[in-house]
Amino acid sequence: MNKLRFYKVFIILILTNLPVVRSHAQINITETNDQKTIDLLLDRKMSQNNQFSLYTNFSVQLKNGLKEDVETLYKDFTAQYPEIDATIIFANPKFKLVVGNFKHKIEAEHLLKKIISKYPDAFVVKLKK
Repeated sequence: MNKLRFYKVFIILILTNLPVVRSHAQINITETNDQKTIDLLLDRKMSQNNQFSLYTNFSVQLKNGLKEDVETLYKDFTAQYPEIDATIIFANPKFKLVVGNFKHKIEAEHLLKKIISKYPDAFVVKLKK
């Protein structure tokens, strides 16, 4: 009886450990030729996330509307003012184009005064969580 129990335990141990020995999942890491590009994009994204804090700073909202309209305006704005931060935010059901990242409202108002002739619907915002 003890011999039979020993064999059962031995067989169970072998069967449970066999798949672990044979598995090679997630061991090999493959690098593509575009790894440098991916790393560059990740660094750029992280720097943008660190620079652009929507919840504590003032910005200027240029547009609130459909995705295509906001993306077109985003491209135009970033081409004309590449030194100013700009981002598109999804606010159900529409999209917002928000530019600038200022700690003080007066700085956002200064940017608004600078661009109001080209973007007459723009206004200063402080987004909330």
